[in-house]
Amino acid sequence: MAAIAAHKLQIIRTLVETAPDAALRSLELALSGAGATGSLASVRGLVEDETASRFVRNNILAPIVPLCATRREGQIQFPSAALPRLWRALKAEVPSRIEDAAAKCNPWDLEQGVPEVFDDLCKIAATGLRDPENAAFDSVRSICDPEQLAMCLQLSTITRSCLPKLSEWVSRMSDERGAAARLAYRDACRISEDAGPLLLDILSAHLPDDWRILRVISAVMDRPSDRYLASSEVKEFGERILAEIDAAIVEVETFNFSDGERVGRAAAQTAHKVQLQIVEFQQSVDVAKDGPWGKRLARHKQAMAKACEIRMDQADKVLEAALPLRSISMMSKKASKGAARLTEEPDEALIRRAQSALAFIAELRSCADKAGYGTSRNKVLEKLNSRLDPYIEDVLHVARTGDGGDSGLAVKYLDVAAGFIAYTRDDKTAEIVRRRAAAAIAA
Repeated sequence: MAAIAAHKLQIIRTLVETAPDAALRSLELALSGAGATGSLASVRGLVEDETASRFVRNNILAPIVPLCATRREGQIQFPSAALPRLWRALKAEVPSRIEDAAAKCNPWDLEQGVPEVFDDLCKIAATGLRDPENAAFDSVRSICDPEQLAMCLQLSTITRSCLPKLSEWVSRMSDERGAAARLAYRDACRISEDAGPLLLDILSAHLPDDWRILRVISAVMDRPSDRYLASSEVKEFGERILAEIDAAIVEVETFNFSDGERVGRAAAQTAHKVQLQIVEFQQSVDVAKDGPWGKRLARHKQAMAKACEIRMDQADKVLEAALPLRSISMMSKKASKGAARLTEEPDEALIRRAQSALAFIAELRSCADKAGYGTSRNKVLEKLNSRLDPYIEDVLHVARTGDGGDSGLAVKYLDVAAGFIAYTRDDKTAEIVRRRAAAAIAA
């Protein structure tokens, strides 16, 4: 295979250098089988070199890496392009120090602690950003606030010392760990009055759930009252979480069943997250019922419970539409809602709506009891199962005998009903229904 022309290779190099990390990993995996020669080998070499360079870069600039990604409004963030541009500026400014740092990025070196050169490079970057005469950093200054980024880099020594302890701080805070958090916060405040809150914002970016930074704030401020925290320099952290809960309630109230199972599950996971956030607030902050945040939390809890109950109550009608019934004789049992109407093919759009509603209810299992709507959920499930159970028996009868409808359609509706009962009960029950359907077909 002919080699790639130089100008085309340069285009590929530019694409590789600007590719997001996830895309770069996909490229590396896709090219892993490329041979040692040929055009693909050249591309693989570019990808491997870029991967190695990013590994070094992300270790040296670790404190700010998650800041160069999309975050919520109000949180500190920089354009994704800031990270590679900052790295190129450093390589141009102090190439020998970069080589020294790269040599110390081996796992066995990192196990001995953070090499001093890492923090030195962050300080050099901060100085370069603040120097308008330093042209190497012009490309970075053109896309973000250089002083804000410089301050984040200036805090890198403190941030880096906190990162190994952060998971312990948010999982199980102790007196010793609380003292370490307070010390880090004070060290940041010595650099600048607003550097303490900035440090907390940076640390929150390194957490899978950034709102768990409340635990660190609680330790730093010795579990403050909501009145104190709502008027302090870190009030924005609480306000952001409350705003996020507001948005989550709207999401649950308005998500569309027509968008299918994935959206239903996502809405329930959002409700679960809200329940965790409210608990986090109550554990980290001394919340008063009449406090500025206590009142809002109480309203949020009630609003989310109401939203979930309303959406769960809608499931019965959605299920009825997906599994239509026909009227039966007035002489039948009073409790009967009708027999299965097996005259048309199952409607995929209606099935998708039912899957969304039922997935929402199923996914609420993890939080409904703790959030105060567990009883409502159990009642809804009981109602749904009281509809599904006789429907399945009715359709099974048709599938076996052909009496009362098309046996071919009956089998299709059985499969649909089995999928539904997996949400309202479990997969084992659904499998039993499918086995009974298979037996009916074979009979």
